[in-house]
Amino acid sequence: MTKLLIYGFLIYLLYKLIFNVVLPVRKGVKTVRQNMEEMQRKMAEAQGQNANYTGFSSQNAPKEAPKAAPKVTKDSVKKDADYIDFEELK
Repeated sequence: MTKLLIYGFLIYLLYKLIFNVVLPVRKGVKTVRQNMEEMQRKMAEAQGQNANYTGFSSQNAPKEAPKAAPKVTKDSVKKDADYIDFEELK
């Protein structure tokens, strides 16, 4: 009789383990795998579209490079009345 109770209890634990742990995890893994495959497919599709497209879209348009400050030469500095160019003495 005790063997029957022990076997029954073990079968119950095995049943709970399978239906409360193994099957939900398996279903979750399957869902994650499907989502990953879908994302990879979309990325490959987007890569193919980008390779075929030669122009720039508004999102990928290069930003204008900041304009370089005009170079200051000694002549332009000497013309400025507010600035005096001191030369270093050796």
